[in-house]
Amino acid sequence: MDAGGRTNQETESRMSEAAISMDGLVDNCSIHYLHFRHPRRSYAADAYMRRSSVLNCGIILFLFSIFLCLSISVSAESLREFHERKCSEGVEDNCQRAADMLKGEQHANRIDELGDRYESQIDRSKMEEENKPLLKDAYLEVMDDYFKAEAENGIKPLVADEVIYLCAEHYNDHWRNRKMWWPTENNGQPDWSSIYFYIVEHYYGYCLRQAL
Repeated sequence: MDAGGRTNQETESRMSEAAISMDGLVDNCSIHYLHFRHPRRSYAADAYMRRSSVLNCGIILFLFSIFLCLSISVSAESLREFHERKCSEGVEDNCQRAADMLKGEQHANRIDELGDRYESQIDRSKMEEENKPLLKDAYLEVMDDYFKAEAENGIKPLVADEVIYLCAEHYNDHWRNRKMWWPTENNGQPDWSSIYFYIVEHYYGYCLRQAL
């Protein structure tokens, strides 16, 4: 076998291992949708969703697949493309995985768009203090905006308002008070589009995991 053949075989093997690793994570969780595909913004990964409570397992599993794919090769096919190829070869299990990952990417794109819209409309005088974002207030506002926008897609709050308030306090305390970090634009102003994305990710990756 030539070097090219060995390389392709090794890549195929590692993609299969990645898919198996993902299957281990989603055992007992019916695949639904929303896998993040944005490595620039992502910082957590290890939950999924149950059909019985839409988005119950969270928004995070696709982040894990991103890390796996990046560890394989920048030239390798994505994990979704891997599942799509296997589906076209007649492996039915891969068809559902590919479809779910595509839905997740579409959901993530919608969150990107919501973040851009939020940034274009935000009143910085009310949401910033000495060029620092008021993250607790922003958390509550962002989640309200997100649920209203995504209602037509069947997404609704899975916890009480009181729980979301506690999650907002946690987010603010962790990032503003302890880490003293938040996304910024080149001019040093808070990057509200990215903050929007992070807040929604925190809701799925931390808030729901603690509450459910």
